[in-house]
Amino acid sequence: MAGLPDPTATLTGADKAIYDDIVRRRAAKGVHHLGPYIPLLNHPELARNIEKLGFFYKYESDLPRNIYQFIVLEVGRQSGVEFVWRDHLEKARSAGVPDTVIDAIAAGETKLDEPYQLVRQVMDWAFRFKSIPQGVQDDTIKKFGLHGFLEIVTLCGFYTMIGMVNACLDVPLPKEADHT
Repeated sequence: MAGLPDPTATLTGADKAIYDDIVRRRAAKGVHHLGPYIPLLNHPELARNIEKLGFFYKYESDLPRNIYQFIVLEVGRQSGVEFVWRDHLEKARSAGVPDTVIDAIAAGETKLDEPYQLVRQVMDWAFRFKSIPQGVQDDTIKKFGLHGFLEIVTLCGFYTMIGMVNACLDVPLPKEADHT
């Protein structure tokens, strides 16, 4: 087991304030588990900054929720990180990702309905660390705006990092009732 200790009971001072703020922010959105933030709280300042970025993507970004959840599921499938897939499967359905698209992601199918096919094209280039062709950029910006385009690219990297934390540090899945 490669997990790190849960430091939350021993945090004091500024580190405890960071923990309390993370718990408060997430609870305000109905999220009652800390997932990858438990091991990250062994480095509270790092945990705070990662959580702030995750909070932005999840609650404040310009991307439609179905596109956000599609990206998370696609990263989960491509990385094989069960935590990411299982923790977001029902959220993706609730956000409007059709079951046909979810099934296609799970099966590794290469052809999807729009707008998911366009988003996957951006993701494919991003995961190859290659320049995204101008036509794909233009189409994506037309569909989701410049902010949305940038969020698609950077969300790929963010959830890759979160997947690594979950997998490399053996973060357990939250209880089914806490999957939010």
